[in-house]
Amino acid sequence: MASRFGKLRYAWRRHGPTGLLWLMAHNLAYHSRNLVHRADRQSSIDPFDREHGTDTAGTRAIASLDVVDLPAALYAVQYEPSDPRLVRGQLDKLDIDPTQFIFVDFGSGKGRVLLIAAERPFRQVIGIEFSRELHAIALQNIGRLPRHLAGAARIRSINDDAAEVELPTGNLVCYFNNPFGPPIISRVAERLLAHHRDHGCHIVIIYVEPRHRDVFERCGVFRILDETQDAVVFTTMRGWPA
Repeated sequence: MASRFGKLRYAWRRHGPTGLLWLMAHNLAYHSRNLVHRADRQSSIDPFDREHGTDTAGTRAIASLDVVDLPAALYAVQYEPSDPRLVRGQLDKLDIDPTQFIFVDFGSGKGRVLLIAAERPFRQVIGIEFSRELHAIALQNIGRLPRHLAGAARIRSINDDAAEVELPTGNLVCYFNNPFGPPIISRVAERLLAHHRDHGCHIVIIYVEPRHRDVFERCGVFRILDETQDAVVFTTMRGWPA
């Protein structure tokens, strides 16, 4: 877990002196307002975790994690688990044969989406998480999966940089829950384009809270397959533009 000094240094780098003072005042007010409710929040168990015996709930600020001093931390967004109903609903809309696709969660955190994706017969289910701390929790959660869902190492978490990790060869369903901003998501988009161009693979992108959707819209290869208030789904067009 990051030290207090590391947290302050991270906040200074990300927000500057004025932003740091505002952030300190904001956090003090926030914790004061919520102090009386803290015991109730801590005693409640997330329904997903209660059902599966896992630890996927709660939010974790980047400044509280072991990655606080990494350059990529400046562009990362706090860990917050996806709504299971949203994830299942988005997967239900995909007109694909899951056995022909590899599912990849970019910024997979504690692994909740991996557990949900494992309910479907994807060739593989892979999470990419740059925090070693969250990755370790994800491994524990994966270990609690029933054997018929996790068999043959079909589901795994990788502790690596999402912008640099080697992509698996094959058709991909890529999941993003607003994990990071530019320039990281731009770098990921470039690598997905190269993957499509070099291997002719079909790529589907499920982007929840799509704050940087323009990165994919500008590529010229992705078209919108579905769009809701919470998410947009892109899919690669046939062929490669000249």
